[in-house]
Amino acid sequence: MSWKKFILIGDSNTQFAHGQSGWINSVSDLFQRKCDIVNRGFSGYNSNQIRIIVPKILHEFKPEMVCGIIVMLGSNDSTDPKALAQHVDLKRFSENMSNIADYILNWGLPKNRLIFVSPAKIYDEKWQKVMGPNAFHFDHLVKDYALEVIKIAKKKSIDFFDFRQAMEEFGSDYHKLLHDGLHLSRQGGDLLFKGLLPFLNNISNDLKINFPDWKNLYPDQAEIDQ
Repeated sequence: MSWKKFILIGDSNTQFAHGQSGWINSVSDLFQRKCDIVNRGFSGYNSNQIRIIVPKILHEFKPEMVCGIIVMLGSNDSTDPKALAQHVDLKRFSENMSNIADYILNWGLPKNRLIFVSPAKIYDEKWQKVMGPNAFHFDHLVKDYALEVIKIAKKKSIDFFDFRQAMEEFGSDYHKLLHDGLHLSRQGGDLLFKGLLPFLNNISNDLKINFPDWKNLYPDQAEIDQ
């Protein structure tokens, strides 16, 4: 038998989300015995690169075997233009995100199974201490990219979580949501998961657990059907 998959696509805040922030662990716990979580986060990648590899990511799966996809991008695209390897201008970013959404939907994923997430805020002071003169991520640059993600999601009628807005509503202590000023802390991961939970519950509630509850099995049962 093949277990269904839930695919998470993004940059470092997805790739490293089993560790420091832990939000993928929470997603995995929610979907236990329903579908496997597939982490396709790529540290340092921008939307130009993710747009190219989305077809390669999805190639090994069939749409009917995917229970959901989360896409969270924009942190690297929004770097200062001096960061030539990562910066993507806003117009191109918008085109890329629209293309990613269209590809996933045309591939066969229902609209109510795709979730876009706006990029997180940045705590400039701490990140600059970490990176020094190589700090090209700045909070004021991310805002327009976060707004663009929400704009595209609304235009495509797909679900979205405005993570940046949730961080702003956290108040002046939002720096606690970031362990180094850029990447999510455990508290930041918890906030992200909390914001995603209503959408994830809608998906999870439509899924059956794989194999019967143990209380419905007989002690000498020779065969167990899914």
